[in-house]
Amino acid sequence: MFSTADRLAKRTPKEGIDRRTYISLLVDEYYETSNIEAKQQVTANLANFAYDPINWPFLKEWKAHELFIEILNASFDPVLLNHAAAGVCNLCLDSQTAEYLILGGTVRQIKTLVAKYRSNGDLLGHLLTTLIQLGREAVLLEDHFRKVILALKSDSNKKISNLATVLLEDHEVVHKTA
Repeated sequence: MFSTADRLAKRTPKEGIDRRTYISLLVDEYYETSNIEAKQQVTANLANFAYDPINWPFLKEWKAHELFIEILNASFDPVLLNHAAAGVCNLCLDSQTAEYLILGGTVRQIKTLVAKYRSNGDLLGHLLTTLIQLGREAVLLEDHFRKVILALKSDSNKKISNLATVLLEDHEVVHKTA
């Protein structure tokens, strides 16, 4: 559920910690711990915070989007990848974050992950949704990647099949109008 600043203030106990501070502590904890389960829990919390636009300024201030991108670029842990993809998917609706993703080369990495993790439905769902949300001008379907998306269009997972179909249809619209 989306929140307002007043609603957040009412839900925060007097002795409690505000969201801005809590998000900063989460990001710090991710970098300070070597425990994979702790990292997974932190990224799950950050991805959940990214669901509500009221948290976006705090997440951007503490560079949670960069943490998610770092995970997408370097992690092999499927849980961390899933959380990072969910966080990026939620945050890419923010125009500044979308521009950062596009200009920073994250779209290319997302395409690589789509091709690599074709059998991970949750991860694939977040990645494909991110590509769709970033917009057809930002996501070009080169021949190799177009073949990957065509294969996903026939996926037995209906969610993945539908997302691949939307991505292909968006791409066709760009080519027909260009």
